[in-house]
Amino acid sequence: MAYCSKCGRELRPGLKFCTGCGTPAPMDDTQAQQQSDFSGFSGQGESAPNFGDAFADAPRSGGNVPPPQGDTVDTRPTAPTIVIAPIEKKDGRKIVKTVAKTVIGCILVVALIIGGVWATAWLMSNPFRSSPVEEVDNEKYTRMLSLVEDVRNPNFDEVIDDLLTQKGKAENYSFLEEYTGKFDEILGDEYTDEEKLFHDCCYFVWYTEYQAKRYEWLSKNSGLLNALYVGKANTYRSYADTLYNMLIEADSVTDMNNIKAYCADHEIISDNP
Repeated sequence: MAYCSKCGRELRPGLKFCTGCGTPAPMDDTQAQQQSDFSGFSGQGESAPNFGDAFADAPRSGGNVPPPQGDTVDTRPTAPTIVIAPIEKKDGRKIVKTVAKTVIGCILVVALIIGGVWATAWLMSNPFRSSPVEEVDNEKYTRMLSLVEDVRNPNFDEVIDDLLTQKGKAENYSFLEEYTGKFDEILGDEYTDEEKLFHDCCYFVWYTEYQAKRYEWLSKNSGLLNALYVGKANTYRSYADTLYNMLIEADSVTDMNNIKAYCADHEIISDNP
């Protein structure tokens, strides 16, 4: 064990200076020999000293573990390599375009749904239907059925409300007279017996549906008297639905006579509105 010649501190093996005062440490025999070998190397045709052998036995600061020899792999842990990916900048214009496309797409979907519902309802009304009875003019057949479909439309409930609350009409206005005039106008002055029969059937069905809606309104808007109209509302609703189905399926004079017979049996037309 060596000691500093100046301060007397113990010198660890391999240190060239005293850690206490900085005085150069005395060289041991191995270091002296290495320095002698290096100073004697001139580099002029002489073989270079083997520095690997010279430092092979040199102690390290952490202990007497020799350095790796030859192809020995350094297994000491190394710090992981951190790769920083570039931050993608969001283009505001692309975001606006994406939102706009989404909104437009939603609007188109809603429009298609509404259009599909309207088209379905229109086709269900059979706008291209023709008269199944040869003696009934096709135009008269279609126009009379349109009046029946008119009163069965859910929007007709607003008309009933206006009529029964006397809104928007003159004091002497008669709704039944107005539609009776419409049916007579379609029939015209010249018509066949079959056309007159179909005219009566359509009017009966229309009238029954009107009464059903009227009593349904009264059963909900008459206050303490609501119960008085419930029975009538249910009865006329049954009449109206039955007659409408009979009218849509009627394709002969016999079928139309059955509609008139049903109305007579249930005294529908004779009942005062």
